[in-house]
Amino acid sequence: MRRSFTKGDLEAAFQKVGAILQKPLTVYLLGGSAMCFRGQKAGTKDLDLVFTSREDFQDFVSAIGKNGFTEAKQVETEYADMMAAGIWRNKEDFRMDLFVNTVCRALSISGKMVQRSELLGEYGKLVVRLVSNEDVILFKGITERPDDANDIAAIILRSDINWNVVLDECIAQSKTTSWYGLLADKFADIEETQGITVPITGKILELDRQVLVKNALEMRLKKGMSRKDAISDLSKKGFSKKELEGL
Repeated sequence: MRRSFTKGDLEAAFQKVGAILQKPLTVYLLGGSAMCFRGQKAGTKDLDLVFTSREDFQDFVSAIGKNGFTEAKQVETEYADMMAAGIWRNKEDFRMDLFVNTVCRALSISGKMVQRSELLGEYGKLVVRLVSNEDVILFKGITERPDDANDIAAIILRSDINWNVVLDECIAQSKTTSWYGLLADKFADIEETQGITVPITGKILELDRQVLVKNALEMRLKKGMSRKDAISDLSKKGFSKKELEGL
């Protein structure tokens, strides 16, 4: 079993990297590592970091390479699915999952996320910012890692969550690729296993159904069906009159 690393371990790693960097760069801390610094978790197995530019990412990788980290060539499926720009480990199995702008090819560091983030500290030339609790929930809500549902539950129990922020960011970032279903499934898991009800689950399920019915209509139209016949067919498939009215 892989060991967990404390916030002291994380800060020591930041100090070493910051001392080597040739120029200042900012990185955004999310996941279990952000939870450690908020007292929501005692330790973490992975350091999840997001960069807003490829140049900053490459400078950071160069620095950790001088600190004994090497890129992992093989990782577990649930980590590979996150589509990291790369995963680096040292001999103690301290692992850094690094992303440039986007996690899981779905959720990006938006301008509002940057505004909501808070400064953790400056470690030499390395500036580390914590993404908000709301945004940690979003990032963990779209992954397949086994501990993420428990982590979301811990955040909810220890924090005052603004669910409107979670919902608004989810809607804003689902315009090109919808991941309402992923988030709804994660919230349903939390309710079933932890007894915690997430107040926006119903709205997210409604939005997911809207995407499903829209995609189903487009598929039928591409096959040559008339709009009237396509809507009639969708009605027979179980979509409600209300869901079909918006098409």
